[in-house]
Amino acid sequence: MSEALVQLQAPLDLHGDAADKGPRETAALDLLLFDLGRVTFALRAQQVEEVIAWRAPAPLPRVGPRVLGILQDRGRIIVIVSALAGPAAPLRIVVCRTPRGYLGLPAGKTRCVPAVQVFGELSPGAVVDTSEGTVTFLDVTHLLDAAEGAPQPVVAPREARAAGSGR
Repeated sequence: MSEALVQLQAPLDLHGDAADKGPRETAALDLLLFDLGRVTFALRAQQVEEVIAWRAPAPLPRVGPRVLGILQDRGRIIVIVSALAGPAAPLRIVVCRTPRGYLGLPAGKTRCVPAVQVFGELSPGAVVDTSEGTVTFLDVTHLLDAAEGAPQPVVAPREARAAGSGR
């Protein structure tokens, strides 16, 4: 790749799954837009593995309220986080690969739009104006932290279990 092309693409490079930092007055980004209820969300297209049809996840005991459950899809275990915009009926699951595994987001209509003009700061949860309308920007890394990573069942330490059983 030529030096000029590298310099041109560098400002748009995601640099892995790092969270967005700092203001951007205007940028052209490839985004996956999805609706849930009356809200339109945006994810960087590079963070999306694929979009699959909705299936009800299997519930997990003793996890936070943001985790709906898990489902298995083609050998992958996908953690489904709760709907971000209320009780809308999802049609699809946006599957994202993270450093800790796969994360699924319930979604309605989805569309991948190249070169969306973004006006404003791209911080997780920010509502920004774009050439496609107003969207709520999501960052998979931030969502994973908010959902406290992959679900981890709460298990009492061995000593506490033994004391509780009277042994």
